[in-house]
Amino acid sequence: MVVSTIYIARHGYRSNWLPEGPYPDPLTGIDSDVPLAEHGVHQAKELAHYLLSLDNQPEVVFSSPFYRCLQTTQPIARLLEIPVYLERGIGEWYRPDRKPVIPVPAGYDILSKYFPGVIGPEWESTLVPNEKGETEQEMYTRCKVFWNLFIEKVEKEYPNVECILLVTHAASKIALGMSLLGYANPRMSLNENGVKIRSGSCSLDKYEVLRKSFDIIEEASDQDRAALNYIPFKDRKWVLTMNGNTEFLSSGEEMNWNFDCVAEAGSDADIKRRQETKKTSSPVPEADEQPELETVYISVDIPSGSYKDRTEIAKSAILQYSGLETDAPLFRIGNRLYEGSWERLVGTELAFPNAAHIHKKTASLLPSAESDKKISGGQSTELSATNDSGPRKLENDAEILNLTNDDEHHLEDKEKLQSEKIYRIKERIILSNVRPM
Repeated sequence: MVVSTIYIARHGYRSNWLPEGPYPDPLTGIDSDVPLAEHGVHQAKELAHYLLSLDNQPEVVFSSPFYRCLQTTQPIARLLEIPVYLERGIGEWYRPDRKPVIPVPAGYDILSKYFPGVIGPEWESTLVPNEKGETEQEMYTRCKVFWNLFIEKVEKEYPNVECILLVTHAASKIALGMSLLGYANPRMSLNENGVKIRSGSCSLDKYEVLRKSFDIIEEASDQDRAALNYIPFKDRKWVLTMNGNTEFLSSGEEMNWNFDCVAEAGSDADIKRRQETKKTSSPVPEADEQPELETVYISVDIPSGSYKDRTEIAKSAILQYSGLETDAPLFRIGNRLYEGSWERLVGTELAFPNAAHIHKKTASLLPSAESDKKISGGQSTELSATNDSGPRKLENDAEILNLTNDDEHHLEDKEKLQSEKIYRIKERIILSNVRPM
């Protein structure tokens, strides 16, 4: 097996981003190694629940050793029951002229005390950023060199792992992604429309290997397949399938940063720049404001040939709909069209937005037999060179009940349990008039 899916997330909302203090001192005593604000901790929990809802879940987490990144990994590690390893190679970017100092993160001995049961066995970092600082090009070179060494090491120590998560910082998140895609520098656009990698707080990117990279394995004979099963990292073609996703965050995207910003991401200068921009920007006219949205759950009945038959929907099928405010909304599921009719739901049906489970593989996540001993990985390398409302009104679409979420018992060992919104579904749509497209 090879690593074929990589998630990259930025840490949550930092405490020094709050509009008003007091601002807590870094627990590690390291300059700028600030903890998350309460809002950032909540974002991390939302990210954890989102990852839990996915079919393709990360099997191991690698984190920048700065405190805010490890705080972001904490609910993920507990909810998904996976280890977190410290990796300095995905650490923060600091310019050589940064004042007063260039922060160096705390080590394993200190951080493992702050995050007991979260950080796994000590992992020798693949690379160590130049502690005298890096130029933009040096940081980008660090990220490019990092990938080959890192993936080779991961696949040696965890040969059964196919999906990993990296938790890092804005600049590193962008540089890691752009170098993985093969771009010359982190400032380039992803397409002719000028789209760039988004890096809001707790945003999530997803990179997947193009399927054709593995065609040679599928076409090979059983005798040759074992020899072909490992494709060198340099021969894998990656695509960005999720860019700065924040759909799971209740507050949406916040604190997006890119290399066009002069100030260091998340620094006091960055915050000051954002505040000044907000003051001088023209207020959006009230008429242009986006309408408030409400989450509504309905039951959709898909017809089958007879009561004995069961309609199967492919996991990859796309669901589209229009006219929910009308008496006969239209639905498209895969390559079929349906017309719907509204009915009152008989009985009780509940929707659990956060109900999900861990997709555990049968293969062990323990390191391979060749490396049962503590991972050393050799010497670290230092680089000196990153709707309008319509005629139909849905009345009492859902009744919200506040019940304790069982998942939080595991997620919050010593913290106060949180409540989860559970929706009682009271409307249903019966689909009919199926016709192939």
